[in-house]
Amino acid sequence: MYATTLYKKRNHLTSLRFIWVIIHLILSVGILSIPILTMGWFDREKKLVGKSSRLWARWVLWSMGINYEIKGMDHLNREHQYIFMSNHESALDILLSVACLPHNIIFLAKKELFSIPVFGWAMQAAGMIKIDRQNREKAKQSLDQAVYKLIDSKFSTLLYPEGTRSGTGEILPFKKGGFILAIRSKLPIVPITIIGARIVLPKKSMKLHKGNIIFIIDVPIDTADLHVEDKNKLLTQCRNVMIQNKRTYSSEQIHPYELYSI
Repeated sequence: MYATTLYKKRNHLTSLRFIWVIIHLILSVGILSIPILTMGWFDREKKLVGKSSRLWARWVLWSMGINYEIKGMDHLNREHQYIFMSNHESALDILLSVACLPHNIIFLAKKELFSIPVFGWAMQAAGMIKIDRQNREKAKQSLDQAVYKLIDSKFSTLLYPEGTRSGTGEILPFKKGGFILAIRSKLPIVPITIIGARIVLPKKSMKLHKGNIIFIIDVPIDTADLHVEDKNKLLTQCRNVMIQNKRTYSSEQIHPYELYSI
């Protein structure tokens, strides 16, 4: 009897939490998309876009009840541009990165997303870089455009070189495109390691678990004197930093019991 009552009470709280998150998600998107759509076109340095995006990400994480700890913030200079390279193990990674990094960040996105009404307009207004992956030549042209856009701006970008979320938490092999972009644009790479997000929200799951996430910002890796031929060395250096962080910091503080489903 007691177990049944406890189960019903927990399900009720889960439903309320789900409704709470959805309400805040709708409110945050509705309110903060307005300045992006109206002013983003004129915001060349994406200062307004950056502030709106950070506020949105922190708002959503707060509504979800997610705790996170940032390490290494002193490695960043807020006046500098960077190419942030992060491991990818959860759908929370983008939210966490936008919330934690004090820089105006734009993303590289598939060109198909730009054709979606309203959403695509917001992406364009926010300065997202369109990437065409249909064939090798068009992909190369997209990379060229990304290089020129970064050189001619003051914002940073965030990439996930694994290309997909890791189901086990292990660092997957890296793709080379982002490292070529860093070398050609001469922007320093900052390795970002996210630990614990996979346990809080696993891949292919809608069940959110309570726990703490560690967001590690490492020392920037200079690319000023590198050439495209050095891409593999740069890739290995960045990946090794993330692997070492995974070994150093444990996810034991993550408590894998279900908090609620989203």
